Amino acid sequence: MKSGLKDTSFFLTAIILDTIVLWAAFSFAYWLRFTANLIPLSKGFLSYHYFMLISLQIIVIWILVGYFAGAYDTKKIYPLPEQFYDIFRNTLLSIVIALALSFFYSPFSYSRIALIIAFFLIHFFVAAEKLVFRALKIYLFKKGKLLSQILIVGEKPILQKTIDVIKKDKELGFEIVEVIENIKKDGRETFFNKLRSISERVKKQNIEFVVMAFPFERHKEIKEVLLRCRDLHINFLFVPDLFEIMISKVNALDLNGMPFFVLRQAPLEGWYGLVKRIIDIVFSSFFLILTSPIFVIIPIAIKIDSRGTVFYLQKRVGKDERIFKIIKFRSMLQDAEKKTGPVWADDKQDKRVTRIGRIIRKTHLDEIPQLLNVIKNDMSLVGPRPERPVFVEKLKNQVDGYIFRHAVKPGLTGIAQLEHKPDSSIEDVRIKLKYDRYYMENASFKLDFILIVRTIFTLVKRIRH
Repeated sequence: MKSGLKDTSFFLTAIILDTIVLWAAFSFAYWLRFTANLIPLSKGFLSYHYFMLISLQIIVIWILVGYFAGAYDTKKIYPLPEQFYDIFRNTLLSIVIALALSFFYSPFSYSRIALIIAFFLIHFFVAAEKLVFRALKIYLFKKGKLLSQILIVGEKPILQKTIDVIKKDKELGFEIVEVIENIKKDGRETFFNKLRSISERVKKQNIEFVVMAFPFERHKEIKEVLLRCRDLHINFLFVPDLFEIMISKVNALDLNGMPFFVLRQAPLEGWYGLVKRIIDIVFSSFFLILTSPIFVIIPIAIKIDSRGTVFYLQKRVGKDERIFKIIKFRSMLQDAEKKTGPVWADDKQDKRVTRIGRIIRKTHLDEIPQLLNVIKNDMSLVGPRPERPVFVEKLKNQVDGYIFRHAVKPGLTGIAQLEHKPDSSIEDVRIKLKYDRYYMENASFKLDFILIVRTIFTLVKRIRH
């Protein structure tokens, strides 16, 4: 199937499915409110025709909000957590806009309870639709159907990592047609010789994407690829080499005709910091209630498995290098560091880890008590992981920019934890610092939401296995 036809098919299918599912959600909400009569009526009966007329307005606005926000962009790689965030945003905005507009053009009456029911049903119905649609796409991709042909151009080691990610993630729907690698041979780079025919290869093999995986300093090669492909109307994907430069949110400032770029120096402050704190308290309290059975089961298991305390308190470095005590379920033998001193733990080989400890560390259940640290304002739900003072003193001297991560509160989860394994070397610290910097410079409610949902998915997956 040609790229344009495939994109149009996906676009129309997504809109049609969303419309059907939204209509079903509103219809079910009407049935629950007025037919099932779960809650006694107090202000009379609203006809199905009138209720669905209101619902149709909300559905149209819902689709338009999603369209202008890029939710139907067929060229966008669209992770599930981001889709769930967009469902919430679209639903909230569409209902608010529809209600606001209705006051301007007609007398208006509606059922608040029915709309509240619809609000929650839309999340459930549309999320289920996205999961089914995603599963169908992955099934077709695995069968070799509807794949997008891509050409990868780049330089190791970032080139090899890009290839591995694309081959592993079937949801992307990419088929690697060719890889052009820049290799130094006899002191000369072979890249430009291979690049001469890139435009012909793109045309001949019906390539839809050119993926460029270069270190940042290779701007000359990136420019060359863009120039050779500028008239081919294809899509470019750039793999950033996190972070040979720090990706920052930048504001433009004009001083008497001279442009300046202002880097944000106080991340996560202001109104965002205030609302983030409120969200931390509300969600941490909710998760503590939700996981309360774990605070009975795990302590019993720990006591049966080994002698010692149930909880383990350890000093960590927080915002502005303030020391606080992190709370965890004990996963090691009591006084495990008396002989070894502070060391990075290796769960597979560390004999200090108990049998129950291996389970709760693998599933990260040992970290659930840290919700109390969030409520105490030592930590946030999302942010860089806090490190121990003894390691911080060493890392400040060994890793450039490490101290910058203490400009914000540490978190229970974050990009670094989701994208990379636990620290076992200085190189691991450098890699994770790049992710921490990215979060700190691009923090938003949307990003926080996506990371929390991804964390929940990861925990459920680990517990199941």
